[in-house]
Amino acid sequence: MRRKREKRITLLLCILLLITAAAFLAVLKSDQEDNTYYTVQNNSANTPSENTAASLTAADLFSCITVGYNIGNSLDSCPDTGQNDGTYDTSYYETYWSNPIITKDFIRAVHANGFNAIRLPVTWYYNTYQDNGQLKIREEWLARVTEVVDYALEYNLYVILDSHHDENLIWADMEDIDKVSENVQALWAQISEHFKDYDERLVFESFNEINTKDNSWQYNEPSVNATNILNQLFVDTVRKSGGKNADRILICDTYLSEATDDVLNGFVLPKDEAADKLAISIHSYDPSYNQDIRSFFEKLQNYSKRFGVPIVITEFGTKDSFVPAEYRPNHAGNYIACANEYGIKCFWWDDGNYFRLFDRESCELINTDIVESLMNPAEFKTNKVSTNIFDSIQSYSYAAVSATTGELKDFPDGALTLNPGKQGFPIVYGYGYRINLNASGNADGMRLCGICFYDAHQNFVQYLPLSNELSYDITPPEGASFMRIFFYNPWGARTLEDYISFFEKGELSLEITEYEK
Repeated sequence: MRRKREKRITLLLCILLLITAAAFLAVLKSDQEDNTYYTVQNNSANTPSENTAASLTAADLFSCITVGYNIGNSLDSCPDTGQNDGTYDTSYYETYWSNPIITKDFIRAVHANGFNAIRLPVTWYYNTYQDNGQLKIREEWLARVTEVVDYALEYNLYVILDSHHDENLIWADMEDIDKVSENVQALWAQISEHFKDYDERLVFESFNEINTKDNSWQYNEPSVNATNILNQLFVDTVRKSGGKNADRILICDTYLSEATDDVLNGFVLPKDEAADKLAISIHSYDPSYNQDIRSFFEKLQNYSKRFGVPIVITEFGTKDSFVPAEYRPNHAGNYIACANEYGIKCFWWDDGNYFRLFDRESCELINTDIVESLMNPAEFKTNKVSTNIFDSIQSYSYAAVSATTGELKDFPDGALTLNPGKQGFPIVYGYGYRINLNASGNADGMRLCGICFYDAHQNFVQYLPLSNELSYDITPPEGASFMRIFFYNPWGARTLEDYISFFEKGELSLEITEYEK
């Protein structure tokens, strides 16, 4: 009897062991399936070892990045209701600009399609409050941001975390520098403290397109100086928080996130107690889809060498309305191919709308051709015919162009229209044209606002509105023989005397390059 009882016990134990082993293998398999991309990335040569975090330089980290991706218009939405008084939960702010909640599945889709870094734009202001005169971030908002950061790190993505659309807290004016400094210090002290144990894959970025308090979008030396002061304060605040922030890679933005010579020449790299841990951020939505972009990247490389740190384009991309539309994949591949050649890393701006690559609800890729070009970049060249530069007031009319008739008309904020020979610039149907507006110094802030096409007899053909661009590529419509290009400063009126001064000082010119397709 005892032997039979012992056999039964042994049999039961064996069965229990088999059940336990089967359950363990099922869990293990499930974890492996859920983390397939993470495991692959973790074994990739593009992933630095955690043991090298202290010695990892900014150049090392960005050399690991293939192409980055912005999850825009989500955690950086700006509601009309102002600061949260506790009435709304985090989803109200995250979805205010009509994008859905950021899910783990969406992050997985971004990673699975080849992006190995994300930039997470975050607007903090609407979820801050005053506590005994101290700026405080709401815990629930910080927790939600952390949740998304953790999603990305689970798939071993590099993450850039910034302060975005925080114009109510951070702006670049010397007369308010003490007040703004308090805001920058309070904001980044809390963010740094919260994330101080996160590893080197998390990168902090000081701010985004920092502007004057009145949003002038115009270059001025005091604002550049204020930007330099705030970048230094950002670095000092993060380093002071200790933990892994002592060696964390930090990105400092230029004034307006621009890369004009006057902005970059005025930029001062902050002093840093950590060696080789800084980078510089700029934005560039240059629409050139051919070899013209090379001169821009060559300039960035030269400035990068001068500062001794990487320059990162944290926002670039094309809209659905890109002209010519069929060249969007060419633009994407050419942009990254040239950027890679000059050692510049880039992050596509996806707003869930005009720039979107994914359907954020279904997590499906909707612009396959563009993503394929980003992941397999190739330079795209066209045949240049000629380049014309217009840098004298004699080539312009102090007027705007009517969008309905093409006639010149007075403009309350003072516009210029390129109108050589009083008939416009001659164009050829079937050719391509690259338009560059070069504005610096006091002329900074000028933007292309419209192009009007005319036939050989000066009859109106078509009007093309532009959304405050600095550069644009066009293919003329059939029947067009001339075009007039109109521009002004959307953020401030300019007189004829102002424009004459801009030309005399070499601060303003319009460049048109013609290509044979």
